Amino acid sequence: MIPNSQGQVWDLSGIDNQLLCGHNDGTFNIVGDRMDKISIVSGGWTIKKLNSNPNYLIQGTYTGLVIFAKDAAGNWKFSHKITGFGEPSRYVEQDSKGDIWVSHAYKGLYKLTLSPDLKRAVSIKYFDEKNGLPGNFNINIFNVENKIIFSSDSGFLTYDEIDNSFKPYESLNKNIGSFYSSNKIINAGFKKYWFINHGKMSLVNLTEPGKISIDSSRFSILDGRMVQYYENISQISSKIYLISVDDGFVIYNTTNTENKAKSTKLPAVLIRKVEDITDKYSSITENGSREETIEIPFSRNNIRISFSLPYYRQAKIKFQYYLEGYSKQWSDWSSATQKDFTNLGRGSYVFKVRAKLDEGTISETTNFEFVVLPPWYGSNWAIAFYALVGVVALIAGKRIYEAKLNKDQQAITLKLQAEKEEFLKKEAEATEKQIIKLRTEKLQAELASKNRELANSAMSLVYKNELLQKLSEEMTKLKDENGKKLSEDQLRKIQKVIDDGMNDERDWNLFESSFNEAHESFFKKLKANHPGLVPNDLKLCAYLHMNMSSKEMASLLNISLRGVEIRRYRLRKKLEVPHDKNLVEFLMEL
Repeated sequence: MIPNSQGQVWDLSGIDNQLLCGHNDGTFNIVGDRMDKISIVSGGWTIKKLNSNPNYLIQGTYTGLVIFAKDAAGNWKFSHKITGFGEPSRYVEQDSKGDIWVSHAYKGLYKLTLSPDLKRAVSIKYFDEKNGLPGNFNINIFNVENKIIFSSDSGFLTYDEIDNSFKPYESLNKNIGSFYSSNKIINAGFKKYWFINHGKMSLVNLTEPGKISIDSSRFSILDGRMVQYYENISQISSKIYLISVDDGFVIYNTTNTENKAKSTKLPAVLIRKVEDITDKYSSITENGSREETIEIPFSRNNIRISFSLPYYRQAKIKFQYYLEGYSKQWSDWSSATQKDFTNLGRGSYVFKVRAKLDEGTISETTNFEFVVLPPWYGSNWAIAFYALVGVVALIAGKRIYEAKLNKDQQAITLKLQAEKEEFLKKEAEATEKQIIKLRTEKLQAELASKNRELANSAMSLVYKNELLQKLSEEMTKLKDENGKKLSEDQLRKIQKVIDDGMNDERDWNLFESSFNEAHESFFKKLKANHPGLVPNDLKLCAYLHMNMSSKEMASLLNISLRGVEIRRYRLRKKLEVPHDKNLVEFLMEL
């Protein structure tokens, strides 16, 4: 036990012939059997050279990132802590552009751009589910063949710089079987990497371009024995690896494995039988290795494929299969020698199967091609019928649509015609009303003119009668040439002329004619309602209708004011005018 090494040791890295220890209490340089502290920043999880400047080391700690540089003697020493970023940094990698990627245990990923002097983070970008990550927990960063990849429980991811998001690394995920969800990758030497999937391990070989070889069966004995999330495999020499397990160490020597692999060549896997298991077991073919393609009815689309490896040595054989057109990736290695596929859809399929021995020798892939025929409703005849029905439906729909369109157009035309007729009717009514209004106004103007003429005629008669009355009064004062009054006989003759002029029926007839033109229905209504009225009563009614004064009526009737009042009284009784009703108003309302 090295003194002062008690506590959690997170990392041991040999860099430039110096052994650096990332410890819970800081970072130490191990020289012989002593530990020299070179940094007090606690929790040195990982430390590595900067790709952009190998003269510096970058370390991920509990509280951010630390930079180390060599002193004058060539020893690594603490230089400074990068300011502006203080998140726990479990995994740290530098990409080809010089940016630093940091993995947080449960918050996702960070990408940092450092200042030229490496002392501060000038840009920090955070990535989570919004950027395409399947989650924020257990997202780790690794450098595989100078390419930064990101592990997750849903498979490996790569970063797309253009749209700033993460995409599944399909070319890797589909070729490594169940290890697509590995949580850790450790460099195993030239183009080889340890993939560790939550306690299970495999060795992936990338030496042959375009081909990925994976060996996991020989390490199955260690499944569940590694310390989960803190697995570690150290390469002691070019052929020997030291594997940390929960109760010690395991040494893996590749020399014996390579010799066994060279001496072992496996035969191809045989497809022994293909069975229909839809409702009862029946054989489809006893030889799935023949070249012709098997056709399976859609109603019998539940099958079982049995396979085997003609290898008679005592060895543990496992199989791995993949149904092209159905599966997304190769299955896990298993000792099962048959596989059921149910409810297969129509289409072409290729069943691929390969075998592997304990030491990792893998056989060539055997292919079995078959076709699930379409159902009757998906056959070519059915599709042609559907097409025909579709064409007929389109034609019928077109005709129905055109008929509806014509019907709608006719309805719109009728509606427009009705609206037009209604508009013209309203226009005619408005024109007729306007004509009636103009006629009414014309009649009213004519009536007003006739009323004025009637009033003028009446006033002329009044003026004439007043003049004759004044002549009658002045006549008594006349004297002859001798200064004597005129004789009675002369006076009578003159008075008779005056009386004839005042009672001339022609004046009344002329007045009556003018009155009837202005008020043509007045006398008709009056005579119809009151047939007992005499001509003098009709005259008085006409004068009252014109709202003449008693003096004017006395002059026209050639009677006294008293006589006018008496006639008014008698007329009121004949007309049966109520006591509370004015006689003039009564007559004007007729």
